[in-house]
Amino acid sequence: MQQIPLDRHDISILSLLQENSQIPRLELAEKVGLSASQCFRRIKRLEDTQLIKGYAALVDKDKAGIEVSVAVLVQYRKSELQAREKLIELIQRIDEIQECYAITGEHDFWIKVHCKTMKEFSYLINHTFQVSYISGLHSYILMDCIKNKQGLALTTNQ
Repeated sequence: MQQIPLDRHDISILSLLQENSQIPRLELAEKVGLSASQCFRRIKRLEDTQLIKGYAALVDKDKAGIEVSVAVLVQYRKSELQAREKLIELIQRIDEIQECYAITGEHDFWIKVHCKTMKEFSYLINHTFQVSYISGLHSYILMDCIKNKQGLALTTNQ
């Protein structure tokens, strides 16, 4: 995939939008030092090139009643045909899985799970994940969140 060229105005726009995607567009233009039309054109280009993939509301998990957050390391059974594909399909179907990364090392995937209760998480591990193509699971309860930064640290690439 080709890298999108970014200058200091693009970086400023992206940084401000990552902080608050609902910032009024005229205020955004003023903060980055561009006219409203120049700023709007840049935002449109960033959206059209898919550098900005979308906008989302960040929900407070505590206020939403999500009490359990867990990092799960998963291994799939290398000897079973299509095990990786079956596991990916399972992961895609489970709403409580917020993130999943293929990783290097002893395990194959790192999964971040959010459940309302420990009972719900227990069911996920002891029933949903008890399939022939999973050969190993290690789970780690996430206790205190030290840092949860949603935005990316960006620099110009010109």
